[in-house]
Amino acid sequence: MRKHLHSLRFVAIAIALLAAVGAGFGTFYFHGNDAHAAQADDGLGTPKYTTDGGVSNFSSRANTIPYWQSSFTDPTNSTTYPYTMVGANPNTNSTTTIPTVIIPVRFTFVQSADPNNVLDGTDRVAATVASPVFQKADIGAAADATASAPPSQPGVAPANARPVQEPSDVTQVGDAIYRAQWGKSGSSYHVVLGQPTIMPTVSYSVPANQGQIVLGSRSHARIGLMDYNWFSSRLHETINNLHITPNELPILLVDNTFLYEGNNTANCCILGYHGAFSSLNGNGQQQVQTYMFASYSSPGIFRTNPGDTTSYIQDIHGLSHEVQEWYDDPFVNNTINPWLTPTAPQYGCTSDLETGDPVVGFGFTVHMSNGLDYHPEDEVHYSWFARESPSRAAQGYYTYLNNFAGVAKGC
Repeated sequence: MRKHLHSLRFVAIAIALLAAVGAGFGTFYFHGNDAHAAQADDGLGTPKYTTDGGVSNFSSRANTIPYWQSSFTDPTNSTTYPYTMVGANPNTNSTTTIPTVIIPVRFTFVQSADPNNVLDGTDRVAATVASPVFQKADIGAAADATASAPPSQPGVAPANARPVQEPSDVTQVGDAIYRAQWGKSGSSYHVVLGQPTIMPTVSYSVPANQGQIVLGSRSHARIGLMDYNWFSSRLHETINNLHITPNELPILLVDNTFLYEGNNTANCCILGYHGAFSSLNGNGQQQVQTYMFASYSSPGIFRTNPGDTTSYIQDIHGLSHEVQEWYDDPFVNNTINPWLTPTAPQYGCTSDLETGDPVVGFGFTVHMSNGLDYHPEDEVHYSWFARESPSRAAQGYYTYLNNFAGVAKGC
């Protein structure tokens, strides 16, 4: 979701924090229209994602990641929408590998409800590198066997128990979903992340007026809450100081740390974002840097969807969300006919081509060779945004887990 449009469509979820340090959170949370449902999460707020900056109209000579461009005409309004995506055109059947950099971030909080006032992304590096974001697994088979329950809202999901029948596809999760949306599963077409370079840990002290550690009332996890603007300033500072090159994708990795807006902890929780910024070097050649941040999160912090036995918003859920959205909108300049879905009311009416936003919390489980289970997010396919029927995606689905019966609805 676009950061600069956020105020127009943000649906505030107001949850009061108890004043006493270390007291944790209240025993009620909001679910739908019922503010007094039995607690099913830590009561922090609604999980969501956003974007940070964006670059449009840059030169074809720009120094940046590999990308391709095309356009579609929406049949519902006869408007043509250009778009830019990562890699090579799917019709080329080529393989693109994007160099990737992980930057672990260590936060020391001045204000903390726990004597241990440090949350360190370094602790999550090994598990992240071993995850299906970077390592191969049979993503299609995992999706078929472990998909979360379909949306509970009437008329959203396909009828007849919503089959999930993705073809077997042994690759990274981002590549599998990206290939699937073009009907290229099992082909020689790939867009993959290179095995990441791990940078030295970057450390920051978080002032008391910019964030705090709280204790999850249900998960019992130590959770960092941090002001969006303060964090984003640190992110840009970090990328500039480390001299990341524009052809690399830097990922700032944090541990159980979520952002709030307006300097108000009730406006929580952003689990990740991606963005882009540009600059000129001495030769006048534009450099366009893409980037993202994601929080590796503990289980139980966020709610379990109806029909599921566990919340899929844990471990790499946030990172998989951002990686997939970066694939489809790397420069944060793809806008489309506005859409609205009851599965993600926190975004309101939006014109963003952000593939994870409509299906936050829907996911599946991938078991990896390190013995860990990971929970990547479902993603919406291109054809849903383009109002394209039938969908060109594998099996004719509109999301990887077949969670939507048809194309996007207008506002």
